[in-house]
Amino acid sequence: MAAEVLTVRKVILRISLIIVLVEGAIMLALAIVPLRIHSLTETLLDAALLGLISIPLIYLWVVRPFITAHDALLRQVTHLAYHDPLTRLPNRRLLADYLERALAGYRRSPAYGALLLVDLDGFKAINDNHGHEFGDIVLIVTAQRLLSATRREDLVSRLGGDEFVVLLHQLSPDAAIARVRAEEAARKLIRLVSEAIETRGVTVEIGASIGVRLLGPESVGSESAIRDADEAMYRVKAVGGGDVAVHEAVTSPPIR
Repeated sequence: MAAEVLTVRKVILRISLIIVLVEGAIMLALAIVPLRIHSLTETLLDAALLGLISIPLIYLWVVRPFITAHDALLRQVTHLAYHDPLTRLPNRRLLADYLERALAGYRRSPAYGALLLVDLDGFKAINDNHGHEFGDIVLIVTAQRLLSATRREDLVSRLGGDEFVVLLHQLSPDAAIARVRAEEAARKLIRLVSEAIETRGVTVEIGASIGVRLLGPESVGSESAIRDADEAMYRVKAVGGGDVAVHEAVTSPPIR
């Protein structure tokens, strides 16, 4: 249930209502049970009782709902800032933060992961032939399929357009084994994404090209890793798409 957002008018009305009702109850009680005290003392007692009774009620009916609504709104704004509104996947900003932390972890431990950049083949034709709303459905289904094929510790993100990133963690301490597992995972994703999508009486098929960038102890930034995977993906596109390519790191010979 969504938290109620209190406007300034509601806050003033609630506080005023509490004060009026509490003060009325106090005056009625003092009238029913008259106290033989000085008028100044009675006024101070009235004020003290008003504060003691009103403050908890104001907190429960005004302050706490306001804080709850504020926190809920802050969470919503934060989520929108870091997630794609269509697929609800992490967006490029959250991916960059997450990837930087992952890369820092790989530099400290002898393990390899992989970044898979997934680009849909034939998506533009679907948009042109069936409209952007149908294209949005294809993107949502694709996002769900990518999520279903990954582990809990992995991350699926949407870069924008028809591009997604799948971040695979802790594939192996051995680079060669990690590469094989990354390629196997990428081919599994292609098979899954390529399954026919049927909606509104229309069936479409879409493919995927995937570029892979191994992540390990070597120093590399998040944008460089994405760029390397992107370069590998475009090599697949250049020969017809529907396949996997791994970024080949170029190492300089040691300086003697």
